Amino acid sequence: MALLKIDKKITTVRGTVNIDVYAEDSSSQPTTTYLCECKYWKSNVPKTVVHGFRTVVQDYGANWGFIISSKGYQSGAYEAAQNTPVLLLTWDGFQKLFVDRWIQNYMLSRFGVVYPLVEYTEPFNSRILRKEMRLDKEKQQQLKQLREKYGSLGLLLLYLVSEFRKNSLDLPLRKNISNLKAIDPNLPDDLLDATCLSDLVDVCCRHAKEGITAFDQVFGERA
Repeated sequence: MALLKIDKKITTVRGTVNIDVYAEDSSSQPTTTYLCECKYWKSNVPKTVVHGFRTVVQDYGANWGFIISSKGYQSGAYEAAQNTPVLLLTWDGFQKLFVDRWIQNYMLSRFGVVYPLVEYTEPFNSRILRKEMRLDKEKQQQLKQLREKYGSLGLLLLYLVSEFRKNSLDLPLRKNISNLKAIDPNLPDDLLDATCLSDLVDVCCRHAKEGITAFDQVFGERA
């Protein structure tokens, strides 16, 4: 998205309206405009809300309108959105709608920062090993400890890249890969408990950078 604004006031032919999320995607021509309403309610969204939002989307001239509900929708809501540019979604459904584009344009480029950790922790890397053999025994022991701490994270990052590419990853990881923590208690809880893809990427990159910095310090440079 080239433009993203939260709680934005827009002007329609009927007056000013507050929109939870306003987005413009300039990668498509002409630019695609999205209006989003986020309903984090304990009850289902009624069809009257759909009727009202449908009018806002049409009056503003947006290409798409999304209602994202944490609970669901009442009877008649889906019928109210038929043959309109309004989609009724759950949070999971919203993520799946954009996941392919998000993976290609955002995730894979961001995950580039994790690969030095993968190289540092993989069992056989001749380039890293040659540099390691030139270090004194104390630093070699420090590297061993770092590999014990970050080794499972490095393997998990490779697994995540593969699953991202296949678009087959279910979150949170703790629920769907239940033995991860048992395999290695060093795996971070915030990584295992992330419930959305963007949070998972942020957490992975943060922990990977911490590990890479620790390895760099032992080598005195990027090995």
